[in-house]
Amino acid sequence: MHHYGDELSLRIVDVSRVHALDDDATIAALMVQLVERVGMRILAGPLVGTEQGGPLQSGKSAVLILAESHAALHTYPELGQAFFNLFSCKPFDESTVLATLTEFLGDFTVEERALVQRGDGWPQQLHAAAEHWRRDRGAARDA
Repeated sequence: MHHYGDELSLRIVDVSRVHALDDDATIAALMVQLVERVGMRILAGPLVGTEQGGPLQSGKSAVLILAESHAALHTYPELGQAFFNLFSCKPFDESTVLATLTEFLGDFTVEERALVQRGDGWPQQLHAAAEHWRRDRGAARDA
């Protein structure tokens, strides 16, 4: 048994191209290019929405639903900051993620970074998944 996948979460600050954080077309292109470059498949999106309010609320949120899981970006143009999240059952190269973010957003500082292995004990092969399901189903029936 292995873990299900990796989840990368970033908070970036001091984004040099702050205008890109408020541009639907740039954000959509960034999301599509990023997941394609790390070899993932888009099932739905990108969906980009706008939130109005003060500097701590206003910005854009974008999401892609992937065959491998999801990717999300939340921007705060007035602050020059963003949060990025990629969760995938397929391994990916973090340096490709950072290079693509830099290409679209310019220079920035990574203020927070977390790379977490999610789904410990998740069966990776169909046979193992079927056995796991049978065990759980049998245990529930016997309870």
